[in-house]
Amino acid sequence: MLRATLLALAFVGTSSLSAMASGLTAEQVVERLTVSVDANGNEVRTYALAEEVAPGDEVRYSLAYTNTGDAAADAVNLVMPVPSAVTYIESSATGGADEVMFSADGGKTFATRAALKISDGDQIRFATSADITHIKWAFSNAIAPAATGTVSFSALLK
Repeated sequence: MLRATLLALAFVGTSSLSAMASGLTAEQVVERLTVSVDANGNEVRTYALAEEVAPGDEVRYSLAYTNTGDAAADAVNLVMPVPSAVTYIESSATGGADEVMFSADGGKTFATRAALKISDGDQIRFATSADITHIKWAFSNAIAPAATGTVSFSALLK
């Protein structure tokens, strides 16, 4: 189907880690949503590794992190690019961070979702979900040695 698109989704840009202590590692996973109906007629949403994707598919980008160091990691910021082949799904960014911020300028500046604006010619307007290029999870509390967690967001393949 669109295996090449999947590879582009997984490797477009590099997720970045910022911490005052070494030892923080992360692994990115891209999953595709499958929706089914159970015996009671309830919708069941499951995610599995995205091996093939098609336009209109919902995908979830997750970054699982671990502090493998001997010291706590202070002032951690986890940043994931939103590939240009997808559109961010509003309110889908999750994780244990104290603050989630968004960028619409390639990760140069970040703001809360409600405050994110862009220049559109000679006008300044609020950014749409299609304008989002990066998401940053900022942790004000230190990440202890051996601690793990996951941050994620969902998007629709264009």
